[in-house]
Amino acid sequence: MRSCVAILAIILVAAAPVAAAACTGTNIKTKQRQTVQEIYRTGVSHPRRFIAEATHDPKTGRPVIIYYSRYASAPGYFKSFVRAHECCHHAGNRNEIAANCCALRRLRLSASGLAAIRNYIISKDINSQTVVDYQGQGGLFWSKTESQCLGSAKL
Repeated sequence: MRSCVAILAIILVAAAPVAAAACTGTNIKTKQRQTVQEIYRTGVSHPRRFIAEATHDPKTGRPVIIYYSRYASAPGYFKSFVRAHECCHHAGNRNEIAANCCALRRLRLSASGLAAIRNYIISKDINSQTVVDYQGQGGLFWSKTESQCLGSAKL
């Protein structure tokens, strides 16, 4: 039992990112770069099952990340991935897979950390069903990420 706990602790530490990087985006009204505002609506379910979304404040134009209910129950290592993914959208990665690749580059995960992200996406059937993207959930979503950013030197 102790060895299982020790192994789990090692995996979780290896899955944790080095540090939370600054998240900036462009204000759509002023065209100036600024810090992204992060809003937690973890008591609200998104109608399309999103965990979070990168958007802009309609009044001020400020870049915003909104976190929804599925985010609240996710483990810390996956929350770090989600934040990095949404920050990557604000950095110009409009496609979901491009944002995944960017997030993985930013987090610089170990092999066990990468496996933890992969297993969570598959086990929780994480989806990519956006207007600007394609349909794909769980294993399909991860296989597209793997083929586009892990199968080459893009990371």
